[in-house]
Amino acid sequence: NPGSADTADDATAEPVRFGVALPQTGDQAQYGEYFEQGFELALAQINADGGVDGREIELVYEDTQADPAQAASVAQKFVDDSSILSVLGDFGTPATAAGSPIYQAAGLPQFAFSASASTVTDPGDYIFATWVSQEYEAPRLAEFAAEQGDKAAVFYHDTDWGLNTHGFFAEGAEDADLEEVYATGYNPESTDFRPLLLAAQATDPEVIVLISYAADGALITAQARELGIDVPIVGISSIYNQQFIELAAEAAEGVETLSYFTPTNPDENVQAFIADFAAAYDVETPSDYAIRAYDALTVVAQAAEQASEAGELTRESLRDALAEGSDFDTILYGPITFAENRRVVDADQYALVIRDGAFELRD
Repeated sequence: NPGSADTADDATAEPVRFGVALPQTGDQAQYGEYFEQGFELALAQINADGGVDGREIELVYEDTQADPAQAASVAQKFVDDSSILSVLGDFGTPATAAGSPIYQAAGLPQFAFSASASTVTDPGDYIFATWVSQEYEAPRLAEFAAEQGDKAAVFYHDTDWGLNTHGFFAEGAEDADLEEVYATGYNPESTDFRPLLLAAQATDPEVIVLISYAADGALITAQARELGIDVPIVGISSIYNQQFIELAAEAAEGVETLSYFTPTNPDENVQAFIADFAAAYDVETPSDYAIRAYDALTVVAQAAEQASEAGELTRESLRDALAEGSDFDTILYGPITFAENRRVVDADQYALVIRDGAFELRD
């Protein structure tokens, strides 16, 4: 019966649908914009190249505002839609973690590409993460800060992510002989950090350390300089973002950070990506978050291709392909293979400094 063959072809030709949980509105909407840049570029390239085993990929965006309460309801919405084979997101650890138990319980793979707490994949075997855990990144930041001085004033988010990261930073500081003469948690949505900065200044630090996002880190930096605090400032990789430079303006000059990406990387894949990104968005340097989103979709698509070629593409077969596959191509890290805890366990970072309004490799 020719009709039955047509029906089978129609079923195979149905799009491969992935959910995206991200902040499209609210305080973190800038990050959602970066995510969409990375996703849409990857989507266009993958679909132009034949999609997943001949099927187009379709992305379903849901706005969470990076708010844990909304992230949980979006997770339930995705879980209830049987056509969604994986979810990419959310922004940051708190919102990401709010959805994880829901995805895990339903057997829907969550690809957490922008959450770095050491606990991200703890909810179970359907949760994957590509940001290197703060267990590795935060002690490295402490060593980096110790190059600037022996006494540090440390500012960190008063959230699970900030506390988790600061805990690992403090351990690394001890090993690096870096004394925390001042350390404070703060609300990342605050706008006036002057009282905290004055308290920090009173302890006579030789370096300020930011365990921050771009917007709040930029405010702390600008207000520190405004108060005449002129010690070096070092930030965690989350500040590698043009928004930090735009918001901190002249105060950003000389701020240093560690990043997994530098536009000066001569790797031909990296250079091709930068050229494609510039052509699509007229942006000279892609945000770290746009790159992470681009990589997230390309990795999940590679795994989906493997699962589809091996048999039926389902939530479970996609999970297995991610867990068992190796050498998935990425821009940020090169080829990656997930460790037993479904994470990228370690990767090299570049030391960057802001000069003339741009991130450059530090000499």
